[in-house]
Amino acid sequence: MTEVNKHASMLMFDDDAEDALLVKTAIRRIEYPIQFVHLQTGTEFLAELEWIKQSPERMRQTLLLLDLNMPSKNGIEWLRELREQSAFNDLTIVVFSTSNMAEERARSRLLGADDHLGKPDSVNDLEKQLLRLYERWLKPAM
Repeated sequence: MTEVNKHASMLMFDDDAEDALLVKTAIRRIEYPIQFVHLQTGTEFLAELEWIKQSPERMRQTLLLLDLNMPSKNGIEWLRELREQSAFNDLTIVVFSTSNMAEERARSRLLGADDHLGKPDSVNDLEKQLLRLYERWLKPAM
């Protein structure tokens, strides 16, 4: 029997509500229990980070989908800021971008992203990608 993480969370920091709806739809199709939280503003994001920071276990059970193209402060700036704080060392950060160019992927990884995911064209593709992320980063070790 496969062990699941009943407390797994995927946070999405993205100003685009349509992208969030696609992610939410794809997560509902996945057989594992994953809590989904969509954050659209820096204020919401910072408040959620403060809550996550309170528990090392919560931190390890959270995967952040971070959009690069954000108003005011972009995803690269957020990524750099998070990785400069040791409190977020255990937070899995996946850059989630419309661009899947090799240079952008390399830059994201260089700045501390755990992975880089290009926004797919279909919910089915997104479901497969999110399932891969869950199994790699959130599924308990057996």
